[in-house]
Amino acid sequence: MLDTHHKLCTFILKNPPENSDSGTGKKEKEKKNRKGKDKENGSVSSSETPPPPPPNEISPPPHAVEEEEDDDWGEDTTEEAQRRRMDEISDHAKVLTLSDDLERTVEERVNILFDFVKKKKEEGIIDSSDKEIVAEAERLDVKAMGPLVLTEVLFNEKIREQIKKYRRHFLRFCHNNKKAQRYLLHGLECVVAMHQAQLISKIPHILKEMYDADLLEEEVIISWSEKASKKYVSKELAKEIRVKAEPFIKWLKEAEEESSGGEEEDEDENIEVVYSKTASVPKVETVKSDNKDDDIDIDAI
Repeated sequence: MLDTHHKLCTFILKNPPENSDSGTGKKEKEKKNRKGKDKENGSVSSSETPPPPPPNEISPPPHAVEEEEDDDWGEDTTEEAQRRRMDEISDHAKVLTLSDDLERTVEERVNILFDFVKKKKEEGIIDSSDKEIVAEAERLDVKAMGPLVLTEVLFNEKIREQIKKYRRHFLRFCHNNKKAQRYLLHGLECVVAMHQAQLISKIPHILKEMYDADLLEEEVIISWSEKASKKYVSKELAKEIRVKAEPFIKWLKEAEEESSGGEEEDEDENIEVVYSKTASVPKVETVKSDNKDDDIDIDAI
């Protein structure tokens, strides 16, 4: 029999051992406390299911998104819709598109002008497109090279007739523009190279046609005749063209000399001696001529 009055029994009764159930409850309580702290810090245990989002944050089903994307790509492809979209392009975007051409090389810009002129000819509207052509050349900043392009597109073995037909086109480039006139002469060399058999003997007549049409000035023609260049045709052909042009060059120089001599005589004739009553020495005055060369009105041609 256990003596309940024994000191050891009395101590055990006053201090009983903790049972397994109470230990388990304490651990669960500590675990819940840890989870509560995790929620306060914004973290969720992997074993827990996150709470559902609020109604206003619910994502649409995948098929709804796909349908919306399909609607975005399903643009109206009618001609009217396409024209309307083109009209909606801002002026700024158009300016950027045009400025892109100016960033190209000179050769690329000349090719753009060539395609522009060629298209006008193919469409059958080249005769009335002289203003548009010079405007495009100015936009591309290759106006001086315009005659080089025009000769390639508009001239062939019938060049003498075509000079008269397209005089207005060339005059818009060559009038008071010596650089453009030099490019016209280089273009002529290229045309002769393509139709050498038909044109080589007609060089003096072709130059005379261009000179009479006010497309070339004396100074430019004489300067061109003094130096053959192999930049556009072979050196041999360039020399031959200038040899064939000698009769016209000679006539041009003689006409220029006669014109210079005539101007000096005119100046002498315009000097009048006026006798003054108050002086013993005659007073010399120059009488200005009223005759002036009228500027060429290209639009009136």
